[in-house]
Amino acid sequence: MKAALIQLDQDWAAATVRNDLDFVKKLVADDCLFTEANGSVATKAQVIQEMQAGTSNTTSNQPSEYTVRFYGADMAIIRHNMTTTGTENGKDVSGEYRRMHVLARREGRWQVVDSQSVRVGPVAVAAKP
Repeated sequence: MKAALIQLDQDWAAATVRNDLDFVKKLVADDCLFTEANGSVATKAQVIQEMQAGTSNTTSNQPSEYTVRFYGADMAIIRHNMTTTGTENGKDVSGEYRRMHVLARREGRWQVVDSQSVRVGPVAVAAKP
């Protein structure tokens, strides 16, 4: 099951680069909140609107160092590092990030119900737990 959730997250990273709105709309729950690296909080609708408008443009996502934890049969937390290249509102947001996603299994499929991203220094110098 861990491998399937890691693959789902990797598919999400690739879908963001392709600007695949259908994939993101299906994966992300309608009530999902995103805590962005700058501290702002966005809804699913706001994230989709940014993708549609082209104000959020990701040209590369390289996820690594996954940890997946399950809390019962229908809840999981994914943590990983992400090296990303892109812009938001014309500003370069390329860099290294730590990401955490809370997923819930609803109606037989996994959905992201909460997500947080924190900007960090180079992943290579990050402390290991």
